[in-house]
Amino acid sequence: MSDRNQRRRTVLRTVGATAGTVLAAGCLSGADDGNGTENETETQNGGANGTTDGDADAEGENETDRDIDPDAWRDVETIELRGVMNGWEGVAPDPIAGETNPTLVLFAGREYAFTWTNGDGRPHNIELWNENGELVDDDYGTDLMQKRGETQTLDGVTASEEITTYRCKPHDTMQGDVRIESD
Repeated sequence: MSDRNQRRRTVLRTVGATAGTVLAAGCLSGADDGNGTENETETQNGGANGTTDGDADAEGENETDRDIDPDAWRDVETIELRGVMNGWEGVAPDPIAGETNPTLVLFAGREYAFTWTNGDGRPHNIELWNENGELVDDDYGTDLMQKRGETQTLDGVTASEEITTYRCKPHDTMQGDVRIESD
């Protein structure tokens, strides 16, 4: 074999190994590939990040009971959220606007509507769970929807101590606490 052919093969082998390494690194990164499919992993721990004991949430922010003013929630009948992979984004009422996975304050015995908009075109739903990580009631969850901009409303939710969490069933990054107040 000539020196030229041997150098050529060495170069091709090096380029091939480099390309393979880059390709493997891209496949293992878990990043969005930009074509509407998702590369994600789920954890088994529930991933709650709305806290009431002063611990930092996933965004590094602290939310404690003393930060929440129940009076700001007295006239609220509808909770509006935007669903994206990073979490539920608060839209309305004002106390949750712009917050990720905000703690929601509901008054026991009152009826609420949860309206949410799909913000990223991935499959999401909203469900209300108890402290055991179970759906509180069969009627307290919506079907998955994945069309960006589509809106769903979960109507007729009567606030009770049993409701502790709202979340998107397939995405544990989309979860927040529900705080029940007495009237």
